[in-house]
Amino acid sequence: MSLRTLFTMSMRNLGSRRTRVILTMLAIVYSVALMVTLETMTYGFKVAITSEVENILPTDLMVYSQSVSIPEEVAQVIARLPHVSYVVPAIILGTVQVNGQAVTLIGIPSQYFSYFEVHMENGSMPASDGEAIIQDTLASEGNVSIGDTIYAQVLTGVQGSTQIIPLKVTGTFSSILGGFLGFHLNMIVTTIGTLQDDLGDAGFINAIFIKLSQENPTYLNQLATALSEYFPNADVYEQSSVLGSISNALSMVNLFFVVIIALSLIVTGLSVANTAIMNVRERTREIGILKALGASNRQVIIIFLLEVIIMSIVGSALGIVLGIGGAYLARYIMIKINVPIIIPVILLPTLYLYSLLIAVATSIVASVPSLISITRIRPMEVLRIE
Repeated sequence: MSLRTLFTMSMRNLGSRRTRVILTMLAIVYSVALMVTLETMTYGFKVAITSEVENILPTDLMVYSQSVSIPEEVAQVIARLPHVSYVVPAIILGTVQVNGQAVTLIGIPSQYFSYFEVHMENGSMPASDGEAIIQDTLASEGNVSIGDTIYAQVLTGVQGSTQIIPLKVTGTFSSILGGFLGFHLNMIVTTIGTLQDDLGDAGFINAIFIKLSQENPTYLNQLATALSEYFPNADVYEQSSVLGSISNALSMVNLFFVVIIALSLIVTGLSVANTAIMNVRERTREIGILKALGASNRQVIIIFLLEVIIMSIVGSALGIVLGIGGAYLARYIMIKINVPIIIPVILLPTLYLYSLLIAVATSIVASVPSLISITRIRPMEVLRIE
């Protein structure tokens, strides 16, 4: 018999057992859809987190301390080092209150406002010392308008004293540093000179952002080690290290998803195995007749194998479509419940191919016992019993 004849027989047999075939295909659809949805969301989450980290730490190296005063001259010295593209000194104070409300006060050189990705809503950037922009949430909650003067009280900090810093509001912004993880903290951004003057230390900074001119891991590690030794009480962050830690955490999450997917594939395999066994048992007479008419074991096995492959391919195709839809649905739900990070849905053709191959392979393996049993069926014995 030709392959076309065998395929036609397989399709006919599938059509005569629609209910069982549909139930088996649903198991395949479920496992493939689950695989596609979870892996798509994991990949999208990794892409989103990586992007967010690059926003919050848009440099190769960051030095930050809540308790150590870093001389601004250090930033100037680092800027003159080889392989260093630019250095941004900054002041970040998290122990500040405005009208009894906790805020984060940030001071940066005016020429680097764009570097921190400040997204303005109204007004303009500070043009001189004593001016500031505030987060729109803080403006709304505190009923603060452009042109008003607010008083930031530094309760504790590297200076060890309480200071009242008057700031004239020139504008409001919705986010800073790309809105890292949906940052909606009450933030105030002013010039670094304003904070240095009001805190009484013209050379005070507590954060340094360092960007290399080209990727050089060895030099970066040497610089990070030197800064850690020079400022033992300060934290030195490498963007690559942060991304590596996040990647490891996501790998653990993905491992958990893989276990869930594996369990669903086992259930799918059992469903396919049950269907294949039932088909062979119910069609023992048909198998005997085919063999009596001259069909070989290989040809009969191909008929049943084609049925399994057709079910797995069709089920996988539907599962891939539903899996992509599931990823979009999950993203929509996350947006609706205001999850602070938007996960992109990225189409992954390689994932779909792997899902298809895994589903087909699982189905074939699950049907092996029933296919082997076909070789043990003897035409004369079957026909004699019938």
